[in-house]
Amino acid sequence: MNKLNFLFISTIILSCGEVEDIESIIINNNSKWINYYNQGDAKGIALLHTVDAVVIPPKSDFVVGRNSIEQMYKSEIETGMGTLDLKTKEVIREGLYAYETGLYQIKMSINGENVFDYGKYIVVWEKQKNGDWLCKKDIWNTSIID
Repeated sequence: MNKLNFLFISTIILSCGEVEDIESIIINNNSKWINYYNQGDAKGIALLHTVDAVVIPPKSDFVVGRNSIEQMYKSEIETGMGTLDLKTKEVIREGLYAYETGLYQIKMSINGENVFDYGKYIVVWEKQKNGDWLCKKDIWNTSIID
């Protein structure tokens, strides 16, 4: 009986394998995103997206594909350098996908005028064959009432 219990427990432990801390991985990706944005590196931000990613900015059409996403961020950065901050509130993993909800703040200077925005976002992350987690879908909305 003791051997059977040991065998059962050993099987369970071995079948669990290595557990990824998906929330830490996403928070680390967000740190990279923040650094790239604050340094004006649109290409770096784009590389955190899948090749076929879709971004849905407020009051805008879909931005589809890594190259288009890079151009979108490049245009935004050229309009006015800013300081971005992201705060992950929740991460739910389901297989090869992780769903993140969070809050953002951004401060920018556009034509000498200081602009501040804050709001919420949802990002769908997809695990790649090489083990990396990249942004597959991204949507955000301001919390500022016009």
